[in-house]
Amino acid sequence: MININRVFFLIFLLFILPSCTTIEVAANLGKKVIPLIDKEKKTKTSPVYKVGTPYVIDGRTYYPKKNLNYDKTGVASWYGPKFHGKLTANGEIFDQYKMTAAHKTLPIPSLVQVTNLKNGKSILVRINDRGPFVNDRIIDLSSKAADVLSLKNIGTGLVRVKLMRSESILLEKLAKKGQFPEVDELKKMVNPPIKKPSNINVKVLNINENNKNYKQDKKKYAILKKIKTLEINKKKFKIWIQIAAFKNMKSAKILKNKFKSLEKININKAFINGNLFYRVRVGPFKKIEEADKIFNFLRQEGMEGTKIVIN
Repeated sequence: MININRVFFLIFLLFILPSCTTIEVAANLGKKVIPLIDKEKKTKTSPVYKVGTPYVIDGRTYYPKKNLNYDKTGVASWYGPKFHGKLTANGEIFDQYKMTAAHKTLPIPSLVQVTNLKNGKSILVRINDRGPFVNDRIIDLSSKAADVLSLKNIGTGLVRVKLMRSESILLEKLAKKGQFPEVDELKKMVNPPIKKPSNINVKVLNINENNKNYKQDKKKYAILKKIKTLEINKKKFKIWIQIAAFKNMKSAKILKNKFKSLEKININKAFINGNLFYRVRVGPFKKIEEADKIFNFLRQEGMEGTKIVIN
């Protein structure tokens, strides 16, 4: 005789098992989730040097290229837990505890200096992934990098991203040989420790800390160091949304009238490479979240060239 309880149990299993499949939810909506590397199977990855060809994400085309003069300001975000242990765009395994970042167009790997424009903190990170593709962010920092830069708890922040020319050239050469050093290793390669010659006697001078000149110099150095940090902190960076730029005022006015419901919309002039442009912008905004709302609205209205500008 059939056991009724057993039958119901089997039916229950048929319904419940499919729902046990692990679902990966991306920490950054613009990133593609790549399956976790199974360490037990000892899967070997083969990272490569990559510039890449143009690609399209959400209807927007990105053009990867070498740019040794890259130096831009914008909004940074960060990613970590949901991508930890997964493959990056060039075949490395992403480690959220290392000083790395994702960029949309720079060669992989490259080395960039990222400066937090609010507090003046600056770090070096190695580009080893593609992204971010949300709200015109310019860089996606690893969890550790964001933490060191004091951006992790905030989520986003205004930054300056500058490519380190010599280090990036070296990274390219090493990557083509199959070598992918982390930031600390690269620093040692670029600036190796100076070895003290064994046949030279070095006399150490005793500095009298009570000496008047020593005290003055020490105080002067401390003041200069403080001023350097305050130069960044005192400058108030403004966030703008640039819809488009035209060479004639008429076109700029037509676009401005189209979005006249946006109370902060304006037209400003700018000379770029000797040419006069009329830029249609919205802003300035005090908070990134405010700018994001307008940015998303304009993109939904078909303004694909809309971008976030910091100055």
